[in-house]
This record gives sequence, C-alpha cells and structure tokens, in this order.
Amino acid sequence: MMQRQVIKLIIFAVFAGAMWLMKNPAGDSGGAPTPVSGARGTIVMPNGSARETWGRPETLDDHFARHGGDFHAKDAEDYAAQAHAFLERAKASGLPAKRTGDGELRIYDPASGAFAAYNANGTTKTFFKPGSPGYFDRQEGERVDLRAGR
Repeated sequence: MMQRQVIKLIIFAVFAGAMWLMKNPAGDSGGAPTPVSGARGTIVMPNGSARETWGRPETLDDHFARHGGDFHAKDAEDYAAQAHAFLERAKASGLPAKRTGDGELRIYDPASGAFAAYNANGTTKTFFKPGSPGYFDRQEGERVDLRAGR
C-alpha cells in the first residue's frame, strides 16, 4: 500500500515537472535576472543572456577576441556581462562620462583604464582598455554626471 502511494507521488512529480518544462523551456528565465559567472565573480543580468545587452550581437565574438583579455573574460558572454556591469557601476559611482549628440554614452574608469561606449538605448557598442591616458579626453561629447539621473 505504501509503495503504491510513493509510486503515485513520483509519477505526479514527474508529470508536474514535465508540465513546468513545457511552459518554461531551457534557457528561458521567465524575465528573472540571470546570473553569469565570470572572471570577476557572478554578474546578475537583467533578463536572459548577456548577449542581449550588446548592441550588435553579430560583432560580440570579434570584440571578445580583440578585447576580452583586457578583462580576463572567460568567453563572449562573460565579456558582455562585464561591459553591462561596467555601465551599472558607472551610474552608481559617477565615473567620468560623455554623451554625444546622437545619444551615445562614453565612460572611462581612470583606476582600471577601462573604456566603454554605449548606444543611446543602453546597449554596449565597445568595451576595452585603450592604453592611452588621453584617449577619453579626445572623445567627442559633453561631460555628463551619470548619478544625476537617479
């Protein structure tokens, strides 16, 4: 009698799990933040893949190949996640930033030497360490205080 109840419970659990998987396919976070583990620990992405934060996803692999080593990124996903986290950190800490006439945002971290450009919609355009101390100063755009938007 007890075995039948256990078997029924197992069958129910398998059925319920299958129904849940049908509603939530693998990789679909259902809008919940997605953690991405990388060289700098775990970065929580707002929705789904870090690739979604990259302005032109078809260029991400090339950018990672050229600049991922600057940030010890383990793969393109980690590199994109770090670029997104850089933007969020810049907003919170007020890193030096400039905005161009078309809305592009350029951010520089003097401590790490990291530079990033973001499209007007907030997606990443590029993320790297230029190696030239005056690189940010030579960028077009008006200085902006990212903390002012809070």
